[in-house]
Amino acid sequence: MSENIILDVRHMQKGYKKFPVLKDVSFQIKQGHILGLIGKNGAGKTTLMKSILGLNTNYQGEIIFHGAKMTASNETMKSEIGSLVDVNFYDDMTAYRNLKVAMMLTKTIHGSEQDERIHELLSFVGLETSANKSVRSFSFGMKQRLALAQALITKPVLLILDEPFVGLDPIGIEEVKSLLRRLCRDNETSIIFSSHQLTEVCDLADDIVVLSDGMIKYSDTYENMKNSNISMVELMR
Repeated sequence: MSENIILDVRHMQKGYKKFPVLKDVSFQIKQGHILGLIGKNGAGKTTLMKSILGLNTNYQGEIIFHGAKMTASNETMKSEIGSLVDVNFYDDMTAYRNLKVAMMLTKTIHGSEQDERIHELLSFVGLETSANKSVRSFSFGMKQRLALAQALITKPVLLILDEPFVGLDPIGIEEVKSLLRRLCRDNETSIIFSSHQLTEVCDLADDIVVLSDGMIKYSDTYENMKNSNISMVELMR
């Protein structure tokens, strides 16, 4: 496998109560690349993401991460993947305390380093002045940025983001896109994100994977898609 392939999903199949959701899904993502995952509701995007994260089990196929087969029991491997999938906060706690609790649960950052890391994360997502404010008072956009900070706690090499732009106003969308580009540029973080907002996919993604009825209908670079005059909307039908 090529050295710069960080994630290799091979022949993934997953169903619920004998209803197939993913049907032989295979794709790769390179280090430092952003992959846009698109498809209609029910296409299998969230199921795919949760399977990669180990939140879904009993799937068929293989997930190769950093050249090794991923297993649900490998905590070190899982700590290298951050996610914005089904994120919940303690609304009565501050942004600082929420990150502190999440950090204590990961058990990967020593107590003496936790405060510095929390301030670093809040500064990165632009919430340093809101560190001691209750999350209950946060706008949706602020919660999305806090969710991103939480996903970055362990300095992951791969980020998996389920609809990171949903509910954001145009300024919030641009802020999140800017943060994601910085992660790729400065840290060579790889990112997989799903979105219904095709404008943001076109603006951000290096690579495109289109899921339709549990199967990959298209997989290529965005540049090749654009040059081929292929319609994403038509691919999603």
